[in-house]
Amino acid sequence: MRRIGLCLVALLLPVLGWVIYVNDFRFVTEPVVVTAGGNRLTGTLVLPEHAPVKPGVVVFVHGDGPANASRDEGYYGIWETMAQQGYAVLSFDKPGVGGSGGNWLHQTMADRARETADIIDWARRDGRFDARCVGLWGTSQAGWVMPEVARLRPDIAFTLAVAPAINWLRQGRYNTRAAMAAAGDDEASIAAREAHWRHIQTLLEQPDGYEQYRRESGAAAALSADRWRFIRANMASDATAGLRHFATPVHLILGGRDVNVDADETERVYRQTIPASLLTVRRIDEADHVMVKPLFARHPWLINVVGLFAPRSVQYDAYRQDVAAFLAAQPCGRGR
Repeated sequence: MRRIGLCLVALLLPVLGWVIYVNDFRFVTEPVVVTAGGNRLTGTLVLPEHAPVKPGVVVFVHGDGPANASRDEGYYGIWETMAQQGYAVLSFDKPGVGGSGGNWLHQTMADRARETADIIDWARRDGRFDARCVGLWGTSQAGWVMPEVARLRPDIAFTLAVAPAINWLRQGRYNTRAAMAAAGDDEASIAAREAHWRHIQTLLEQPDGYEQYRRESGAAAALSADRWRFIRANMASDATAGLRHFATPVHLILGGRDVNVDADETERVYRQTIPASLLTVRRIDEADHVMVKPLFARHPWLINVVGLFAPRSVQYDAYRQDVAAFLAAQPCGRGR
């Protein structure tokens, strides 16, 4: 029995060593607290292992949902890429998540933009970063936030936009149809779901719509009062006009298999609205909304399994390489 135990230990030690090794990302973190958007926000400051005297810094703007600073460590790969290019990263728990005060479901996109502008101001005052080199990274719902940030702080150094949406209602319709089609649902089922959401939209437009929604849905009601409030406050969002506020480089990254956001619409509107001298676009044909490979998009539970042993293999290398190349080309990048 003792011999079996020793054999098991001998087998497990290399596995444990490998897991520790591959999950040792090349950056340094420290906790940070700021007041932004009227809330006390807790978050993470990511620093390169060998940081320049005053590195540039990338402020993260989350997509939808109750995100903590690292998105449950999902950001580690891209943080490492940015750190290797000599950049720091600032990312915060959303209001009401982790140690942050407030409630993210009570925010409008304009509220989120003012919050981000406050974080930019804090980074510029802090003294540890190059105040000229504060840029943005944002994904999905951040597509309605970052254009307003560009209006409030037109001197941001750059913007990295990953799968940003254009119009709230069109995005919802696209997501419903594309996700159901990808899951193999027939046209009748898709049409029924679309009709259901058109009805929900009419209720959202009414002052007492939530009460009627609860009466109609009963125990099947999927939307909480806070979520209803959030959708109602933001469903008129459209990024098109705001894209004209960008006065510094914008790099748009899209996934060809995105069922959340219509990549074709996003690329078309960005190209029509942002001057070609400022805009660069990269489409990763096989990637989904968060730049992961098709296997993980189909079976999300595999992300945790494979991520334990090969965390950098979940997302496409092309995504990280593209971000690295863009940052290296900026005046604050290590490529200069």
